[in-house]
Amino acid sequence: MRKWLVSCLLLCLFVSLALPASATEKAIRHDDKQFVYMTFDDGPRPETLLLLDVLKKHQVKATFFILGKQIKGNEDVLKRIIAEGHAIGLHSMTHDKKAFFKTPKSAVTEMKHVQQLIFQTTGVKTNVIRVPYGSVPHMTKPHRDAMAKAGFLMWDWNVDSLDWKRKDDPRLLQFDTIQKVRANRARQVASVVLMHDQSTSAASLDYILRHLKREQYVFTTITDTTPPYNFYNKWNTNTSRK
Repeated sequence: MRKWLVSCLLLCLFVSLALPASATEKAIRHDDKQFVYMTFDDGPRPETLLLLDVLKKHQVKATFFILGKQIKGNEDVLKRIIAEGHAIGLHSMTHDKKAFFKTPKSAVTEMKHVQQLIFQTTGVKTNVIRVPYGSVPHMTKPHRDAMAKAGFLMWDWNVDSLDWKRKDDPRLLQFDTIQKVRANRARQVASVVLMHDQSTSAASLDYILRHLKREQYVFTTITDTTPPYNFYNKWNTNTSRK
């Protein structure tokens, strides 16, 4: 009996090792502590091309949250994002805090507008959104309810690289981002990393990806089917966000 059990265990181990990645990845939860979602806000821009080059170099897929007013003139950049297998989300039309959050209807209207522009440009429709400046404190319950009714899936972040204000201090940007990802792993949660489509972020992105890959993190993207479907982060109210 014992020999039979050992033989079965060895056979199961052999089969699992022989299976291709596509056959085993379903067993991995998308909120696993080893997962890292690299996300970029405020594109598409010419600077986005630098980020795409770095991501291609490391064979990492990311999620780009698209700003509607940036699409005109950057259609080819948007198409390259999709052609290279990255995911896209919606990041409003204006990024104007007062205009966007004025009412639940104004917020939903902006997201629908950028959703339509992306579809017209690429043929791709996404319901994934990230509101300007994050969901705290401007996304009230009526705002969130309106977004949910419209079918939108809202994602914040839990690792802020602060690249928008650390342009002259890339070492701090790199070290702090990596440490935050490690801290999330220690807390048994995945990391949703926020960066921006700017040229000064490209070199830091290269460094961050190199080090996280050495530590065997798994990079993936946010889509309409990514659990937990909505991700609201609860920051300290004094935390700066952009």
